[in-house]
Amino acid sequence: MKRLFWPRIKKTRTELDDRIFHLFESFLLIIIILFGIQAMIRLLEEYLGIYAEFTDDIFFLVYWITGVYISFRIISIVSNWYLSRVPLRDRETIDKRLIYSIRNILMFTVSFLAFLVLLDYFEITGAALTAMLAALGIGGIIVGLAAQNTLSNIITGIVLLIDRPFRIGDRIHIEKLDTWGDVIEIGWRSTRIMTMDNRLVAIPNSIIGTELVINYSTPEKMFRIETDVIVSYGPDAEYVRGLIVDALKSEKWVMQERPVQALLFEFTESGIKFRVRCWIEDYVEKRISEDRLNTAVYKALIDKKIAMPSSYLVFYFANPEDNRMVYTKE
Repeated sequence: MKRLFWPRIKKTRTELDDRIFHLFESFLLIIIILFGIQAMIRLLEEYLGIYAEFTDDIFFLVYWITGVYISFRIISIVSNWYLSRVPLRDRETIDKRLIYSIRNILMFTVSFLAFLVLLDYFEITGAALTAMLAALGIGGIIVGLAAQNTLSNIITGIVLLIDRPFRIGDRIHIEKLDTWGDVIEIGWRSTRIMTMDNRLVAIPNSIIGTELVINYSTPEKMFRIETDVIVSYGPDAEYVRGLIVDALKSEKWVMQERPVQALLFEFTESGIKFRVRCWIEDYVEKRISEDRLNTAVYKALIDKKIAMPSSYLVFYFANPEDNRMVYTKE
């Protein structure tokens, strides 16, 4: 083995094949030793008598344990190798949870298959095996019905770990729940979000898996904000557009290398509606930037005496001595 394979394995850049080769070498050595001891004992079968069959069972258990151990070691070596290949900046808890979950599932599968092989060797079949499987099936149904919601959350949590629509630290918005904030933990049952008012919200994974989730952190942190403003009919549309765009381009918080737009969006009963858009460098400043945007647009229009229609009607009393005014919505 060393003459045929080791020179080629040493030329590779990874340590995975090195570890597997050494593991296989140790496994082969153990098997050779066990075969040798077993062959020596079989030479003495006539002296062992009734104990000869018992020794075969012991050797089968040793082979069985060795095979299970080697399988577990291979799964652990591959999972640890993968984690070592992930860059340190991306090696988050979510990666470890995903790899460890797959590793545990594979180990459970190997254990189940090994258990079936053990039952088959000792001929534990028929009524006993059927009764055991029936009991496991009924127990599984009872547990499944009792923990249906929990299992749904866990399965969705595993899907989130694999699909990774968001990561820890991302700012997300769950539209139907009208909840948004920074992701601080992705658990098996729920995902925890820290809202902007410093409240911790735990959302079941099954809800996240079925609802629309907006991720503000991907692919970049820059974000476009917008607002609508209605201007009364009369002033030239291009003049109003220029006022708004020039006002925003003079603001330091606006990204000047990105488009600043004032689009004539709609004709309404009270005036023309402009949709104003600009870009900011960080989505974290969304709320504050929206306030700055509205303030800049309002100030630009007021300074040039551009009328914005009011949603109130003003009623004056006929009595000139009564200076009160009554406001009511249209």
